[in-house]
Amino acid sequence: MRRILLLVVCLSLLACQSEQEELRIGGNRWLGYAPFYLADELQWMQPGGLRLVEYPNATGVLRGFRNGLLDAALLTLDEALALQSSGHDLELLLVTDISAGADALYAREPIKHISDLKNQRIGVENTALGAFILSRVLDKAGLERSDLQVIDLPVHEHVGALRDGRIDALITFASEGPALETLGAKRIFDSREMPEEIIDVLVVERSRVDAKARERIKRLWYDALGNWQHNRASTDPYLHKRLGLEPRSLQVTLEGLVMGDQALNQYLFKNGLLLQRMQLVHQYMLDYQLLKQPGQPEAMLPAECRRRGC
Repeated sequence: MRRILLLVVCLSLLACQSEQEELRIGGNRWLGYAPFYLADELQWMQPGGLRLVEYPNATGVLRGFRNGLLDAALLTLDEALALQSSGHDLELLLVTDISAGADALYAREPIKHISDLKNQRIGVENTALGAFILSRVLDKAGLERSDLQVIDLPVHEHVGALRDGRIDALITFASEGPALETLGAKRIFDSREMPEEIIDVLVVERSRVDAKARERIKRLWYDALGNWQHNRASTDPYLHKRLGLEPRSLQVTLEGLVMGDQALNQYLFKNGLLLQRMQLVHQYMLDYQLLKQPGQPEAMLPAECRRRGC
């Protein structure tokens, strides 16, 4: 009897230890993070001691990270900079994607140009990314935030708000485009006019994720991305279900993304190109008071990639 009890206790301790060592990666349902969602569907994560934790939006991911529920997070670069400036020792492992049309501003008549937004109602999700895109739109249009009415809207309410006439324009994902266009909305601005400003990244808390685990996470990303890119016919159905995207919406969004494969990451990290972009976004966020206090973009890079690149 004692042996049985001892065996049960030992197994319980091993299970607890395994659970504690499991690294938790937080993300919201965004196509730019698809390789991890695909890896989760294919059950590739658990053997590597990884677990994907899904949140409805980036705000939830940030909250989960701040509350110590996550070891790693999938975020936009501006969100990562905001998280670091709040006191987290982050390391940027890789760029998951660059938005080149996947984030867009849609509007209905009589709005035809961003300068026509004055005195109009614009819907935007209340996240660091939403605030960043809105500030860039206003900057390019020569408008102040006080020149229009900003309405906070979670993504799942975007189409309904335009249909019900609660808003006149909307900053949203390109995946919502097909539905918005049926309501008479047209794309009047997108992230192609903000080249290499909306960058999605994978960051980890240094104290929680050691060097071996970081390499394991990166390898899983590249393997899953390669599997998706070379086997679209068999892997897209997993993403349709997991991300809630119809085939057309998935394709429209993907056409506006540059996915973060190994070649792109080597290009961005080499010679400090990524650091330059981080510094530009960081300075813009400071200038427009999107950061409560300054961060340290260079400190977010691996030690061997600072200053001269890697």
